[in-house]
Amino acid sequence: MLDWRIRKLKRQLQESRFRLNHLNEAFAGPLYDMIFVATKDVWRMSTNGTCIYFDPDWLQKLGEVELDFILAHELMHVSLGHIERPGYYLGERYHLAADIVANAKLRDMGFNYEKIPHIGKIRCETFYPSVDGALITSVEAVKYVPIDPSVMDPAKRRQLMIDSDIWWDRKDDTGKSETIVLSPADEDPDDLVYTGPVIAGSFRHKKEYFPKLGAAGGGGESGSDQRHEAPPIQSEKELKQAIKRLRQQTMEAKASDNDGWRERLWLESKGKILNWRTILDAFVQEELYDYSFTPPDRRLQDMDFFLPDYNVYKEMVKNVVFMVDTSGSVSDDLLSIAFDEIRQAITQFNNLISGVVAFFDNKVYTATTFSSVEDIKKLRPLGGGGTDYNAIFRFVDQNLSFVPSSIVVITDGEGDYPPETVAGNIPVLWLITGGNKSPWGRCVKAQ
Repeated sequence: MLDWRIRKLKRQLQESRFRLNHLNEAFAGPLYDMIFVATKDVWRMSTNGTCIYFDPDWLQKLGEVELDFILAHELMHVSLGHIERPGYYLGERYHLAADIVANAKLRDMGFNYEKIPHIGKIRCETFYPSVDGALITSVEAVKYVPIDPSVMDPAKRRQLMIDSDIWWDRKDDTGKSETIVLSPADEDPDDLVYTGPVIAGSFRHKKEYFPKLGAAGGGGESGSDQRHEAPPIQSEKELKQAIKRLRQQTMEAKASDNDGWRERLWLESKGKILNWRTILDAFVQEELYDYSFTPPDRRLQDMDFFLPDYNVYKEMVKNVVFMVDTSGSVSDDLLSIAFDEIRQAITQFNNLISGVVAFFDNKVYTATTFSSVEDIKKLRPLGGGGTDYNAIFRFVDQNLSFVPSSIVVITDGEGDYPPETVAGNIPVLWLITGGNKSPWGRCVKAQ
């Protein structure tokens, strides 16, 4: 491997190690004692407790969130003792169960993600029955994971697994036969600065206990080992529900392509366009230099409210946040409507409107600032999973550097709505296609 590439990977790992250590030193401190090894003899990433092995081609694609999470995930496997599994727990069925437990523990620490680019769906619950991984051990979780990813074709396997266990059982290796990128002897660069949050609590997780097999091949005092068996089926209804959950998760995973998300169409439509000057005046603060009242726009007479149209000499609408639903239930026709509405909003305000456009399903993707139609044309919608409107307000609260003057949600209305309090007194406009209606905020029907 070329020196310049090693330096780049080293810097990437140092920054992530530094961030995690400042986020919670008690949990992430052991990363400074580990050796980071680049190798092609691994799928994504794995660990043996001494080293963290990674595919350099995959790791260099990761952003801060992705890399921080996967390193924390490897560290959680070590902290919980998953890599110490006995021989009768070898295989990817146990590994998947251990992933679920590790993910749930990380979620409770603040790594609360449903999907992550280049990693995929972050599972925190077992399959049948559905049990939160934070409430059980990996030994218990494997009873509720009635599938073995190792017998699946590679594409389906990648939809379930987020890392590899190939190095768990190679405890004596210290990375000397591969490329060592970062070692405990490498100090952090002086220019690293951390300005993020700090997680309270020690989070020193207790290692899990693995029952020993009896002489006759059983486990524990009873001499029987049931740990690889799924729980008995209680009813046909429960079985159908479990199968439905598995199918739904598979459908969501298939929306991804090369560990990303399905790219959606973003084209013009031929539908009616709303009068955005009239609508947005109900939600945003404007700098009005000259205006006069005219009769209400006829296109808004069938709504439960209307406002006069303004003849404005100059007006500025700032910090408007457009959130476009790209979940699996949203058609490409709806996305075309969303494209046209945002484009026309910019045009009707003479390019003086500005803010952010983002896409969401159960998380927010591709948040981009805009001030012109050309900015909108460059966007590439991603999505295809389930709908979570809470994700909008989490993103606004945690990621925006400004307080929006309004939030415009363009959606089919299919999903569970959070309470109005999540908006934090920010005006919210729901632009909905179809027959649904939002329980709060302003609701406008798109044609």
